[in-house]
Amino acid sequence: MPQPDHIVFSTEDTFSQVLSSYIGETEKNLVLADTNTAKHCFPMLRKAIPGLEEDKLIVVDAGDDEKNITNLHHIWSALQYHGADRSSCLINLGGGMVSDLGGFAASTYLRGIAYVNIPTSLLGMVDASIGGKTSINISKVKNQAGTFARARAIIIHPAFLETLPENEFFSGYAEVLKTAIAFDREFYYDLIETNPADLPMVDVIRKAAMIKQEVTARDFHDHGERQCLNFGHTIGHGLEALCLNKNQEMKHGFAVAAGMVCASYISAKMMSLPEQTLRQITDYCKRSFPVIRFREKDIDDIIALMRHDKKSYDHEIRMSLINSIGNCTFGVAVSEDMIRESLLYYLQ
Repeated sequence: MPQPDHIVFSTEDTFSQVLSSYIGETEKNLVLADTNTAKHCFPMLRKAIPGLEEDKLIVVDAGDDEKNITNLHHIWSALQYHGADRSSCLINLGGGMVSDLGGFAASTYLRGIAYVNIPTSLLGMVDASIGGKTSINISKVKNQAGTFARARAIIIHPAFLETLPENEFFSGYAEVLKTAIAFDREFYYDLIETNPADLPMVDVIRKAAMIKQEVTARDFHDHGERQCLNFGHTIGHGLEALCLNKNQEMKHGFAVAAGMVCASYISAKMMSLPEQTLRQITDYCKRSFPVIRFREKDIDDIIALMRHDKKSYDHEIRMSLINSIGNCTFGVAVSEDMIRESLLYYLQ
């Protein structure tokens, strides 16, 4: 079995020591951030790494649509300009967009240099930074090009969560919920029976990160059970792509929450998921996350965009569905009529 990701938790007292252990000399290292993390998080990093100057910072605009070929070239060019070589390390300081984009840039520059993910969002800490998937979007379709390349380390510093606006926190929380629904019944009930504001967040992050670490170690290249981590994502990505095409902002986690409601409906129809569990997931998601607004006439466009999903093949849309909480099946072929029915259910 491949080695699992090296996930390290740090505190205010240990942050500098942890960074020194996994990043090493700063002279040939660079930092990738978006406009938000450059402003709010890079100063914390500079304080923890003596000698890290601002000229080592590569900045891209914030937003998932910035995960594109133009910014990929921008990062390559910056690495080249600064003389980065195979001893260099790219430090990805940000959420899922930054770790996806930076990991792709690092894994392809000089056929691969080291990178370290320092997730600054809840979504990054529990999901996007873990597992070695890197990617960019193509023509506003998510994650169409990328690599599998493990980070040297994922350094989780919960203090960065204090920089998050509330909507970013709940976007990440949707990924925590997804992990629990797909893999851990006890974790799921711990979540839904507690107000998110009252959850012991460091413990929640550890639990969700551990689950993803274990799953991706067993199935690094995404041929089997790792696909269950995409519960809610196939329809969620279709909703995200619809919003991108309309130049409307859509938080990834909110689209996934909508996708989980739809996937649960399909699971009730195709996988014998109890109706009571469907209602519970539906009520919790609609109560906890903003409802995605789309029109019935948009459904054909959503389905067309879903056909670009990486799990779709042989002219079929395939999804991860649940028989019960913690019991997920991947690669289930789902008809367009069933997807349409689930989207109409979500609109009710």
